[in-house]
Amino acid sequence: MLNVFILEDDPVQLQQIKDNVQRISEEFTVTCSIHPFTTIEELKASLPVPSVDNLYILDLEIDGIKDAGLAFSRKIRSHDQLATLIFITVHDEFLYQTYKYRVSALDFIAKDYGNIYEELRSDIKQVLAKIATNNYSQPFSYKDYSNTINIDFMNINYFETNSTNSHSAILNTVNNHQRQLNYNLHDIEKMDSRFFRAHRSYLINPYQVKDVDTRAGIIHFYNGAACPVSKLHLRSLLRLIVAE
Repeated sequence: MLNVFILEDDPVQLQQIKDNVQRISEEFTVTCSIHPFTTIEELKASLPVPSVDNLYILDLEIDGIKDAGLAFSRKIRSHDQLATLIFITVHDEFLYQTYKYRVSALDFIAKDYGNIYEELRSDIKQVLAKIATNNYSQPFSYKDYSNTINIDFMNINYFETNSTNSHSAILNTVNNHQRQLNYNLHDIEKMDSRFFRAHRSYLINPYQVKDVDTRAGIIHFYNGAACPVSKLHLRSLLRLIVAE
């Protein structure tokens, strides 16, 4: 899943960028969570867990300050080294300042000329390629008291709600082991966006899905395990599997 954070203080332009991103995500059949913001303060309060799945589309001029978005991008980059940054602005004279700020932007799109949709489409295609090369190799990491635990991402089938403790979840592995984590499913979703919420009680690894019985609402994994998928999430899951 791609997490897109858009900072644009003009509501009309914000909606246009949002619509473009949604259209592109549908074209590439990728699940996309879009978060629009009109102020730096709103975005600052909503910075997500660092992830290669995070994409920031930033207007450089916010509230009349020409380089406010660029200045804030340093805060984003210090918080999230894995994310992708794209700038959209009428002030193309700030192109070279992105190097001065050392925020490693993917692109610099001018509002006043060129096709923003086509440029965003090209950029998002690059981002998805980057995600594809990272999704398998990065482990799932979590804190267990003072220790950091790393688990091979491809050894995870799914997480399920712990019926005896609502503040924890059960991790189910490919080799049929189980482990209790002191995190609920919502916590795990925020920690690692590679997992997909197939059911209110199940969070799955889409890369381990062999097939889906749409009539019965059952997900089958390669190791023979199975779990339910709700009608609410069935279509998104099928699109995600096709995209993978």
